[in-house]
Amino acid sequence: MHRSIVLWLFFATLVIGTFAGGALLYADLTGTELLSILPVVILAGVLGSFVSALNRIYSSRDIFPIRSYSVFLRGTSTYLIAYSSIPALVGAISSTILYVVFASEIVVGPFFPGFSCKLGEGNCIEFQQFLTSWSPTDAQNHAKAIVWGFVAGFSERFVPDILNKVSRDSEK
Repeated sequence: MHRSIVLWLFFATLVIGTFAGGALLYADLTGTELLSILPVVILAGVLGSFVSALNRIYSSRDIFPIRSYSVFLRGTSTYLIAYSSIPALVGAISSTILYVVFASEIVVGPFFPGFSCKLGEGNCIEFQQFLTSWSPTDAQNHAKAIVWGFVAGFSERFVPDILNKVSRDSEK
């Protein structure tokens, strides 16, 4: 069973990572601009969740209560596939949300990426411009976005904790 979980986790991460990598190659209708760094951040989140899940699997033998779910696993591996896909999906979603939190400048500071519009001040006003032109200001900020994407995928509670803090702060 342990081997099946690891294999399906790897497969789910590979599939979701492939979709994120495919988005990297996406070009708009003119073919002149690539999508922003967001797919790289999503891929980092997926990889972070993969590393975290592997750590949990290898550190605990009882992560998957086989006796409780053996009924679901007989004759089909649908439950196993879904179970193994969850960490990669959570990593992708968490890294996307965190990227948008940083891009919206809800959370700012020296450890977080700074953003600017490549088209000039005040020109990134539409969604397509946000996707293609609103990005970290320089290489260092790109690296920060990727690292935070990995952290968001690695730590399942990180993004929900940030959102709860922002929500509490906005109520004050």
